[in-house]
Amino acid sequence: MRVLIVGTNVRNVAESARKAGYEVYTLTKYVDADLRIYAERVERIGEDKERVEKRVKELAEELNAGVVLTTGFEDLKVDVEVLGCDPREAAKATNKLKFYRTLEKAGIPFPELLSQDEAKEGETIVKPRRGGGGENVKLFRNDATQKDIIFQRYIDGIPCSVSLIAGKEVYAISINRILAGWRDMNADGFKYAGNFAPFIPDPEMRRELIKTAIETVELFDFSGSVGVDFILADEPYVLEVNPRFQGSLDCIEWSCDINLFRLHMLGVNGKKIDVQKPKRFAARTILFADRRIEIKVSPAGNPFFADVPCRGDVYDKEWPLISILASGNSREEIFDKILKRRDLFMKMQHSA
Repeated sequence: MRVLIVGTNVRNVAESARKAGYEVYTLTKYVDADLRIYAERVERIGEDKERVEKRVKELAEELNAGVVLTTGFEDLKVDVEVLGCDPREAAKATNKLKFYRTLEKAGIPFPELLSQDEAKEGETIVKPRRGGGGENVKLFRNDATQKDIIFQRYIDGIPCSVSLIAGKEVYAISINRILAGWRDMNADGFKYAGNFAPFIPDPEMRRELIKTAIETVELFDFSGSVGVDFILADEPYVLEVNPRFQGSLDCIEWSCDINLFRLHMLGVNGKKIDVQKPKRFAARTILFADRRIEIKVSPAGNPFFADVPCRGDVYDKEWPLISILASGNSREEIFDKILKRRDLFMKMQHSA
């Protein structure tokens, strides 16, 4: 079967789909060197969603391919077969203000919404109504001038997520720790810098995380891979739902020895899923450029690097450079491997 994967960055989904036995075609904003290993065709897209919608329909019909919508394009309006969450249903969740109102009606806990008059420096989070990855999320300052933003009470806790497959039932596949603002990866603030799995809270909190994640997903008519992000404090507070494959895909597959695209398709087709226990710790982290970098060596094909830049590409400071993967018997072991692989990659490069 052919699949057309559409998104801002689709390498992880393309790799999983290819390993599940699918013939993969992609429309993406970022053409990574290793994406070409897994895709029959890679086509670059821009910001104009109407053009993307038109091209998706053209290519899906030309290839007779089912469409998988991923990051940044979950709610794309396309008149084709979508293998996953219906874009109209996804649109109900991608507007955070509407999403929180839905949680409020259901009695599911989330960080309290505030008016700008109620916002206090150091106690309030400011975030855009749409978007992810911690981009433009910051602590409130009185000079905040952004448009289309929401204000929320800041809760000091552990960022984590539950990855699920929605079908006739909703299955919790993995609980993951979200790595946000990891300075060793040149990420500051609340910027998303990867995940490790499994995240193991105490048994009572684990049950509460899974219960709340399933209740959140069941508020929508979702299908396939879905993720719910939390801040874990005195109880789990829902931050957002992602009606698509998540950035934790690599580390979950490494941790549990599973293929998430295969499970995604089982969910889409309403089949039963056998949930596997994690066998090891695993992480996928994102290294950001600490300066302007020209890529001298591109390690495409090396299993410990992913989302690999092409030789000769130039990356400005704070741009995501590469993903680094590791697995092991403890969190400390995998983080040590991550930092050594970071240093190895940076030795290959030079400043532009």
